[in-house]
Amino acid sequence: MRRGGAGWSWLGVAALAMALTAGVAALRLTVHRQAQRGQSVGATPVSLASPAGESDALILYTVAPGDTLSGIAIRHGLSPENLMDLNGLTDPDSLQVGQVIHIHLAPERDGPATPIVPDSELVRGPAYLGFDIRDFLSGLGSPLLDYSETVEGVTMDGAVMVERISRQFSVGPRVLLAFLEARSGQVSGRMPLVTLDSYPAGMEDSTRAGLWRQLNWLADRLNGAYYDLRTRRNRVMTLRDGLRLGAPEGLNAGSFAVDRVLGLLSTEAELAGAQAGFEAAYAGLFGDPWSGARPALDLATLTFPALTLPWPVGDTWWMTGGPHGGWANGSAWAALDFVPDEEARGCAVSSAWVTAVGDGVVLEGETGQLFLDLDGDGMRETGPVVMYLHLAADGRAAPGSRSRAGDRLGHPSCEGGVSTASHLHIARLYDGEWLAAGGDPPFALGRWTAWGSPTVYDGGLQSSDGIRREACECRLPDTNAIR
Repeated sequence: MRRGGAGWSWLGVAALAMALTAGVAALRLTVHRQAQRGQSVGATPVSLASPAGESDALILYTVAPGDTLSGIAIRHGLSPENLMDLNGLTDPDSLQVGQVIHIHLAPERDGPATPIVPDSELVRGPAYLGFDIRDFLSGLGSPLLDYSETVEGVTMDGAVMVERISRQFSVGPRVLLAFLEARSGQVSGRMPLVTLDSYPAGMEDSTRAGLWRQLNWLADRLNGAYYDLRTRRNRVMTLRDGLRLGAPEGLNAGSFAVDRVLGLLSTEAELAGAQAGFEAAYAGLFGDPWSGARPALDLATLTFPALTLPWPVGDTWWMTGGPHGGWANGSAWAALDFVPDEEARGCAVSSAWVTAVGDGVVLEGETGQLFLDLDGDGMRETGPVVMYLHLAADGRAAPGSRSRAGDRLGHPSCEGGVSTASHLHIARLYDGEWLAAGGDPPFALGRWTAWGSPTVYDGGLQSSDGIRREACECRLPDTNAIR
């Protein structure tokens, strides 16, 4: 195994952490028993797609002359029925040369079955109310408080970085800190193993050096695994040595997320030690992760408040992006993109107004971003919340203000995130969990309801009277016009 810092290994960390944290074996038994008392994976997945990246077992296959669906399936260890289901195909003879199909490689066998963390701990939701990252780190005298980086022109210390990444990705900060402790020892500072300016989360890539980039990588990969199991029907984890393991039936998504990220950094022989190291680090910092566990959201029965279109009544906007990541690729494909009907293109701030999709309280976000808290309690971590991204600072609604459905919130722009043209990116969360735009509960905007496909950004809206629109980087009235 490659190492970061002198003499470090997952097995070494596990042994050290176990020595420092008595009773880890008992904790593991407690975790298992508590998990059997009702923590579930969640609702039946509703979307078939999986994001690209080293954390999944998805390949894109281009149909060549002479290919048949059954032949492609057999070569990849799948049945034709599996392949048709994964790609939403109804006719096995409908393949066209040049067509790109998705193939989720089957696991060679099931992976670890022991629950590690509940879903409510992996997601930044109600379980984190009252948890203050800076206060916690101050109590430890953590080296994170003395470390700083300049990010997008702003200098921030480790506490700010963990808080910001946790909020952006809606990933639980205790899980992030436990990973950092297991990998680097730099949260408690008792036995530093890897410096914070190198690879403190374990991803040894020169383009990802430093705490900020490592946290971004970690949070996105945790989200990718969590929402793969929850909403994308991908239960595969690929280890560092290439072995593909599947999530056993009944394993919750939070535990699978931890396992899959550990697997990226471990061979099969090292995986058990990596799990033990993470569990010991978590226990040493926070105790039993299951003591405050909340039931996983049942997406199939969850209801979301009725929403209106996010622009003035009577206006026409163009749908340019179907379901894709709410924040980065790993999150549930929670977001939809729209542009206003105006001649100006590019990144000029639009004169059009984005409006509130329901009654709520405006909450502050990052650059170009605001959150509309629909239950009005002033917290992103609880209840239904809508995220707006790429709103210009000039004219954006003030945090703390109350808005009613149809009130103006701001103008589309390129501010925040990554954008090459002014548009609105809108997504939903509930109790901190990203909700898939093409899944349950339905993403309904007025008379329109979102639908998705196995491919990121594909999909569209269908009206209550049967009109179907498809996302397109175009402006065609019968294709992607929405009003």
